[in-house]
Amino acid sequence: MENLFEIQKMSHTLDELSFTWTDSGGIYRVYRNEQQVYEGTVAKFTDDTLDTEHPFTYTVERVEEGQVKDVIVIQTSALTEVREDEHPLQRLVITTIAASSQIALSWERIKGVEAFDIYRNGKFVQTVEDNRFIDRETSVSESVTYSVSASRPLIDSNQQMNVSKSIAATIFDAVVPTSSDSKPTEEIYTFTIRVNRRDELLRPVADRKRATSVKEWKFRYTTFLQEDILKNPNLLSPYAYFTGDDRTFDPEGKSFRTRVDMQGKFTENESTLTYTKATGPTIGLNYVKRYKDHDHASVDDIVIERLNEKKSDIHFAILHDVANPLTTSPPIHYEVTGQIDKERNINLVGYHNISPHHEIYLALDEEEWRTVHRAESEGLAYLSGVPGDNYWRYMTCN
Repeated sequence: MENLFEIQKMSHTLDELSFTWTDSGGIYRVYRNEQQVYEGTVAKFTDDTLDTEHPFTYTVERVEEGQVKDVIVIQTSALTEVREDEHPLQRLVITTIAASSQIALSWERIKGVEAFDIYRNGKFVQTVEDNRFIDRETSVSESVTYSVSASRPLIDSNQQMNVSKSIAATIFDAVVPTSSDSKPTEEIYTFTIRVNRRDELLRPVADRKRATSVKEWKFRYTTFLQEDILKNPNLLSPYAYFTGDDRTFDPEGKSFRTRVDMQGKFTENESTLTYTKATGPTIGLNYVKRYKDHDHASVDDIVIERLNEKKSDIHFAILHDVANPLTTSPPIHYEVTGQIDKERNINLVGYHNISPHHEIYLALDEEEWRTVHRAESEGLAYLSGVPGDNYWRYMTCN
């Protein structure tokens, strides 16, 4: 059987990280973020100088007679203490390992989660109970995007007031009809990793060409209602129905509840961030579905902030709380923090309530929109956020 050059074991503690690899002979070199940190004949490395704020990348090279024969790339982060009220995926350790023979994913356990659904390029692959997945079926000459999705009971949430929220959600279940496959008293988790093509990713460090710097990027976050007409769950409202947006997921969809467009630009001396905010018309109908009134929600309830002033990366946050302008109702709530640098490293994290539809897209330079996150609505009755939220994260492995 072929002796594949792969990571054999990896362990994280709060103080250090260590990993071993196939001992195929020769000299081994380990680089952290392309700075050499080890050279020797022992197929093991331990790192006790960890950056707890940012993901980092290791490259393991096997050298014979002065030539690099095999390469492994590992992207991971440091294990940290769980912080109260922090986004559950913000500091979750997610590890991507790329070798010529495989792509391996592993992730820190999430309390209360019993199974994870794995998707490759948007298509379901399998459900796993372990917190790892190995893929030997993709070509080294193609980029691949993996999504890992799971849910857990709201009572297991790390967030404050999770017990009272879970009780409220149980009451909500009793009074609001749900479909058989709906899980309104559960939190939903999805993290996505886009892995660059391995014939580029696995080059020796000395031979790597710096990726073409990003000159500009576009980010679009849209909320919309898929239906043409929706019944108002608030029986006391003068509006028995509302018109929807009558469409499915589409980055160029013309009709929406709210939309945020952001554009980042990098030059030699600076980086800039610009944005626009928009709300679609809310149209209320009477009991026979005839026009009664319309209005636009205020864009002032969408707050966008740049969190740094670096020329090499842009760090931003969005806080969105937009309510129906015609009647009293809970707002469409979501939050996003993102960091995009000129070397194409991307880390986006956010959460939202489970109504309406949410869709997020990103494009670098002249490329077409890539999907960051999509979530279908459970219905207007679920706008309150009481039934549980949808947490997501998007990363790249370059």
